[in-house]
Amino acid sequence: MNQFAKASIGAITRNGTSVTYKTVSTGSYNPATGVVTSTETSITLKAYPKHIKFTAFNHPDLIGKEGVLFYFTAENSFVPKLSDIVVYNSGEYIVQSIQSHFAQGEVILYRVLTIKG
Repeated sequence: MNQFAKASIGAITRNGTSVTYKTVSTGSYNPATGVVTSTETSITLKAYPKHIKFTAFNHPDLIGKEGVLFYFTAENSFVPKLSDIVVYNSGEYIVQSIQSHFAQGEVILYRVLTIKG
């Protein structure tokens, strides 16, 4: 682990909050019931939330929606995916965009844009 990863982990641990991160995996189709079953996996992670106001300049397609930008460290094999859910302050936020930040050849931080669902 390089010094940038250690600094990111330290900053989010000190200043972040615990959130529940839910990943929904599409399962298989049951022809007898006609239903697709899915599996939901939840983990608790430390994240730094930042409320964001959408404008015509940053995200014109999301104007009028409530959004939170979360910063997650890239430790413990955590990789966010689109349409996952972050539970924060009793609200569920759906992942809309993910940016990976690299330092010295490895992913250090994920910047995850979410909207209230």
